[in-house]
Amino acid sequence: MSQSANDPQFILIAPPTSNRVAFFQQALARLQLSPARVISYLDLLAGRITLPQIMDSNSLLRLESPGKDFAHEQALLELGAQVEEVENYARISVDEVRQLSFEKGRLLWPRQWYLGFRAALRLIEGQLLDCAKGEVMNTPRDIAVMFDKPRCHELLRDHHIRVPRSLGTIRSFEELETQMHDHHCSRVFVKLAHGSSASGVVAYQTNGRQHQATTTVEMMRHNGEWRLYNSRRLRVYRDQHEIAALINELCRHRVHVEQWLPKAGLDGKTFDLRVVVIGGKAYHVVARLSPSPITNLHLLNKRREVEAIQQRMSNAAWQTSMQTCERVMRLFPGSFYAGIDLLITADYQQHAVLEVNAFGDLLPGVWWQGQDSYTAEIKAMLARTSRCSLLARI
Repeated sequence: MSQSANDPQFILIAPPTSNRVAFFQQALARLQLSPARVISYLDLLAGRITLPQIMDSNSLLRLESPGKDFAHEQALLELGAQVEEVENYARISVDEVRQLSFEKGRLLWPRQWYLGFRAALRLIEGQLLDCAKGEVMNTPRDIAVMFDKPRCHELLRDHHIRVPRSLGTIRSFEELETQMHDHHCSRVFVKLAHGSSASGVVAYQTNGRQHQATTTVEMMRHNGEWRLYNSRRLRVYRDQHEIAALINELCRHRVHVEQWLPKAGLDGKTFDLRVVVIGGKAYHVVARLSPSPITNLHLLNKRREVEAIQQRMSNAAWQTSMQTCERVMRLFPGSFYAGIDLLITADYQQHAVLEVNAFGDLLPGVWWQGQDSYTAEIKAMLARTSRCSLLARI
């Protein structure tokens, strides 16, 4: 199909080698649309390119995850080192950032990384103010909120979206124990405030005598200090002193703690749902089944189509759960899509929102009306921007 001068030009801000970029380009190719122009965060941060230079009335801008690219991680840590904050979380200097070398799976100052990422988003937001034309799929401001678990949780709670009860932002294992006692709560999830893909997540439970922490985190001593590594292999710690060391180290980087709610079961496993909302409507839904409390698919957990779950829920309960996901996205008016983690209670009748993921729309092999999530987003975005003639062609 020949391209018109008025056809849209998607612009992706992302690490060029990201698999997300590859999947999005494949979706454009299937629709016989021009490939997206890819701009790295590194080029934006260095000032080698600016958005006003490249955006026009046909531009559709999409911000992707900085991903696992070490150069991007290092650049954001360097930027975060220059951001002042009064909360006194762990941080390293610009010179120390530059001396870092890649270590597979190592958790590198996630609070400082977030401060850098937020600064990068603000840079993009400022440049967008100087762009007279073009559309943005998800605004930098919304993405920053989604990446801040305590702030996002508070936003949902204040708008009467059911979420697990929060125990706040704790600073130590001792404080966690006190909060659990005061809240009469024996099971909690401890999450890095700015983690993703189960990075730094601990499912902790205790009866006061016995302790158990299930986590993706491996602890290693180096020169008398703990280093934390993210792994696909779940670990179970039962020694209270090891658990205390783990929690204390995570707390140095800011954590969010919430009650561990019981999840519904299926095929002998517990599950939750990843729901992709596009243009205000729930589209792709997949169940994530796990024998452990942590359900993320990259941990080699099983996925399942949702028909079996719908059959066990009443139609009203299912529709209400999808409507909740759509309500969540109305709290992010600048965002066209997101992935929402939704818990279904053990009786299959209630639900709660666990997280809102700015980059949670990548679900390879999950289809809605014959479309993957990226294809559905592209077509829905074209419809929103009134490119009906183009839609008719594809």
